[in-house]
Amino acid sequence: NSLSMFKYKKLLVVAYDQEKTQSALAHVSQILSENNVSFVTYTPKTDLPSTDGIDLITVIGGDGSMLSAAKDFQHLNVPFVGINLGKVGFMADLDYGSVDQNLIVVLKGKCLPETKETIDCIYNGKSYTAYNEIVLHTQKSYKLMQFEVKVNDNFVYRKRADGLIISTSNGSTAYSLSAGGPIVSPDVSALVITSLNPLSLSARPLLIPTDSKVEVSLTKTPPNTDSYIIIDGNEEIKVEEGLTTFKIQKSAKGFKLLHPLDHDFYTACRDKLNWSLSKDEK
Repeated sequence: NSLSMFKYKKLLVVAYDQEKTQSALAHVSQILSENNVSFVTYTPKTDLPSTDGIDLITVIGGDGSMLSAAKDFQHLNVPFVGINLGKVGFMADLDYGSVDQNLIVVLKGKCLPETKETIDCIYNGKSYTAYNEIVLHTQKSYKLMQFEVKVNDNFVYRKRADGLIISTSNGSTAYSLSAGGPIVSPDVSALVITSLNPLSLSARPLLIPTDSKVEVSLTKTPPNTDSYIIIDGNEEIKVEEGLTTFKIQKSAKGFKLLHPLDHDFYTACRDKLNWSLSKDEK
């Protein structure tokens, strides 16, 4: 029985972008069938299959698809592996070009497991989980807001800026990076607090331990302008009048990711962020 050589016995294969992933999905399904690996498939056009007994989630697509899958299926509490089509990914890093070999290697359990920290935003009695970042932003980006930040009940600062980003180490290579935040190695347990285009030029990104309790209060907004808390760039929560404070803390649930054995964060940085190499090093 070929199943005995596999650590992962039943897969959920997820493909969000119907057009881009169609042939890859067929190919991955064929690899799994040929190796007698049990699997169910989920695409936006299909109903959610039964997830009983699923022990691995395979996502076809880039980092954006991985975030969507994390939101939809993290409750299953099993690891994720991302098959990347084309572009280099930080989370989806199994290269599709050699998927015939590398997927089988991962199924056998020969891979580098990593648990990504996630954060919860608590606002108005509800909790929202972010994998990359939580952003406070005004509806009109050219209007400055004013906010206060506290860490573990200690007052940090009051700032006027376009907004504020609180990012996980995973999110440090996403929106936070564009706003001038540092790149945080995945094995460093930290949150990055970065102001968006602050009025004061002395404002610099702040790194704090992940288990810190952060409290943000919106103290002033321009008249007739709404402000929003944005979770991972895709979920907007309007800040209501009289309810201007939200809290951020480390989430109890982490996100389990499998990398190929040759995975290296700095290689991903060089490829994805085009860090310069001289011609003879390429």
